[in-house]
Amino acid sequence: MDRQQAAALLTQNLTSIYGYAARNLYECENAPDLASDIIIEVLESIENLRDDGAFWGFVWKIAENTFRKFIRREALRRKAEAKSLNNAGCIILSPEEETVSAFDCDEQLYLIRRELSLLTKMRREVTVAYYIHNKTCSQIASEQNISVEMVKYYLFKTRRQLKDGVNMNRKLGKKSYDPGVFRIDFWGDVNYYNDLFDRRLRGSIVLAAYRAPMSAEELSIELGVAMPYLEEEIFALDAAGVLKKLGTKYQTNLVIITQDYIKEVSEKTKTLYPPIAKEIFKATKALLPEVRRLDFKGNDYDDNRLMFMLLNMAFMRAVGYANYKSPYEYEPPLKLGGHGWIWGHDHDISGLRHFRGVSMHNENSEGTAWFSAENYTAIKSCQLFEHSCFAEKSSAMHDAILEKAADERNRTIPELIDAGIISCKDGRISANYPVLSEEVYEELVEDILRPIFDKISDLMIKVSDIASDILKAYAPALVADQCPTIAKIHHRLEVSALLLEGLITNGSLRLPRGNVPLCIFGVKR
Repeated sequence: MDRQQAAALLTQNLTSIYGYAARNLYECENAPDLASDIIIEVLESIENLRDDGAFWGFVWKIAENTFRKFIRREALRRKAEAKSLNNAGCIILSPEEETVSAFDCDEQLYLIRRELSLLTKMRREVTVAYYIHNKTCSQIASEQNISVEMVKYYLFKTRRQLKDGVNMNRKLGKKSYDPGVFRIDFWGDVNYYNDLFDRRLRGSIVLAAYRAPMSAEELSIELGVAMPYLEEEIFALDAAGVLKKLGTKYQTNLVIITQDYIKEVSEKTKTLYPPIAKEIFKATKALLPEVRRLDFKGNDYDDNRLMFMLLNMAFMRAVGYANYKSPYEYEPPLKLGGHGWIWGHDHDISGLRHFRGVSMHNENSEGTAWFSAENYTAIKSCQLFEHSCFAEKSSAMHDAILEKAADERNRTIPELIDAGIISCKDGRISANYPVLSEEVYEELVEDILRPIFDKISDLMIKVSDIASDILKAYAPALVADQCPTIAKIHHRLEVSALLLEGLITNGSLRLPRGNVPLCIFGVKR
């Protein structure tokens, strides 16, 4: 809207503007002056209006601010008149002047508190100690282990900062009312990052500082959180390597997989899955007679269950083979311990995950047995190998492969029995999933299933390459070098789940009723 259009609207509604002035002024003879000031302020500020539909809200906001200025000006004029009459500056304020004066005091106090909340830790503690707790510069210097000169320097800089800040029009960022959702993901040996984001504020910090570096003060304003509460969260994320300090600012140091990115990858790869799924299912089914001739526990399963086993073996071997043909970088050491890769999601992935846990090769300390357990979300009605109390459950799984006596100290054995994963008879436990000797496993996977997993690995490489290029376009420069590896880890395993989901959806594979460990197998040496 231009000034001419605004002037026309104001002219048509002069009565409303005059009425506003008359209602708010104690001395009604001043109403024409206030109404005139409001019209002038509106016309001078009209270029700041972004939405013509918000014109009258814009007008009444300016009217409110103009009213306050008018009252202040009148109060100063009356003081000047009083002084000129040798009245020692003592005057009786009008009711509206008293209201505005009280409002100004409260507003000023709020602004000072706001600026104090944005001070860095040292400046804030020195300022509070000096002005609120009335401590001397020497006392503060001793408590903070700094020089007296430095205390005076901090006080000087803080006064300047508070003065400048009070006069600024600060606006809280979007994340102050819409903090967003952040979920951490991990691939490596031991995950020490699960509990890092128990507090939602840390996730909001990571999301806010992803696209560009932000100072602690900028994060405080964006999140609507005072510095005393924010600093320790920033410190924890920095110590964990999730944030990277760049001068006086911080930026998120991991890749965040966004919903827009997921949608684009899905659109560009969805046509690749159906033909491969059909091909590998047909080829695997043709291998059933040859597989049944091998000597292993489970070779007498029905065709459907045996197909789940063989396809899962091919999927897991394909992940390793894809990484052999097109490797990702070795898991680096992480600041919280262990080795691995961490990345995030800007949405709740609990209902979107294709897996509920993966353990591709879990070996016992003696090297006599190992198992693989893949919890595809698609088979959760039949199989769920919970990863809680993982060490104890793994021990029970190894013992079941070797058909050892049940360890009475292992509290997870009843849970595994209830889930239909293991059985117990005469004090000994055994596996309810296929168990193969090392020799049979090598023959089955490396010889018989090789054409199957070779085809799957090619698809994994193709999908992850497409995803890597898309991810680089979505990610900031700081983490661009992480994108190829994250794309390979995240999408290659996901290819397995999408193929399996497609085969279940089209009826090629059937989910049995009850607890059946469809995608768990064990190997003994």
